[in-house]
Amino acid sequence: MSGVYEIPVTGNGSAVHREIYRAAGSQPRRLSEARRFALEGGVFDPVSKKPVRRASPARSSNSAGDKILKRVLVLVVTLLGAELVWFLGISPCMPLGKITIRGIAGVDERAVFALAGIGAHSSYMTVNAPAAENALLAIPAVRSARVVKHFPNRLEIILEPRRAAAIALVEEGRRLVPVMIGGDGMVFSVGREGYREDEILPLVSGISFDGAFAGMKLPRVYQGLFGRLETLAAEAPELLGAISEIRINSKNYDGFDLTVYPVHAGVRVRMGQDINEETIRYMLLMLDVVSSKLDFIDEIDFRTGTASYTVKEAHSG
Repeated sequence: MSGVYEIPVTGNGSAVHREIYRAAGSQPRRLSEARRFALEGGVFDPVSKKPVRRASPARSSNSAGDKILKRVLVLVVTLLGAELVWFLGISPCMPLGKITIRGIAGVDERAVFALAGIGAHSSYMTVNAPAAENALLAIPAVRSARVVKHFPNRLEIILEPRRAAAIALVEEGRRLVPVMIGGDGMVFSVGREGYREDEILPLVSGISFDGAFAGMKLPRVYQGLFGRLETLAAEAPELLGAISEIRINSKNYDGFDLTVYPVHAGVRVRMGQDINEETIRYMLLMLDVVSSKLDFIDEIDFRTGTASYTVKEAHSG
């Protein structure tokens, strides 16, 4: 007796397939491999003549999702790469977007840019910060300069103003104008432009100014004096405020000494060129000791280390 037997089995874990056997007699006969493969949904490659199993709907859906994900990832990586190329490669080479100058009010920006070598086409990559800092020191009113580059296209110039150690007066036309002198002996301002009335600075006289101008450097022999005055202005301004004038007395062979005029004392004090906090305190002490005799004293002298004084001619003898 012959018949057809169908035995249900699961395939690929998702669908029920049927294996069909044809019975010949009492024993079932298994279908050929090719026939069974065709019944299970497979196809044959016409070129290779080899069976190729069709992908299940679930596997096809996963494959399509993978392709979309890959495309999205490629797009994201491409955008990030373009952004990096712009940020790291192109933007720093473009003209500066913003330049800030801080520290000195009213400074001539064009002069600053010219000295620093900054033009309309200067970029983050082309600006030489150390060279610009050195060049900016040529401005008499600038004590120090810093050039800071902010990636990718910003620049900051920080100028520290030069502080006056003393004031001198020079004749300009028919009037006297103030001259501001820094601690290194450089004249950095002529006229009232750089003069500040709230600064407590002594008047220095006895120096000859022939055509004073900003950037003029006083003789080296005086630089130590102005350096000490700058130190006093920073560390003991109240002592420097007790002096109204310092006169420089030049000597032919031995430098110079000083004549100091204290505020409200009505007497002059002679001292060496090493004016400092100690010598000023000693001067004030001596004035306090002889305060009852100040009306008769013409000059106090402690250049030799021992104080002495001379009386006015009307009271001598």
